Amino acid sequence: MRQHIDLDYVSKAFVGFTTPLLGVITSLQEQIEWHLRVASLCVGLAVGLMSLLSMFKKLRRK
Repeated sequence: MRQHIDLDYVSKAFVGFTTPLLGVITSLQEQIEWHLRVASLCVGLAVGLMSLLSMFKKLRRK
């Protein structure tokens, strides 16, 4: 026979898991933001370089 899922137990487990996780994310928010900024800068530079190389290739063909 299947056992019932105790919603009270599941909700307490969910809150118990997410509360410390949110605390860690909040405390590391500045470092996470810094890494995201650096990553977006690197992606932007890569796209710019690829566009520049594409432009040079088109100019050489003419």
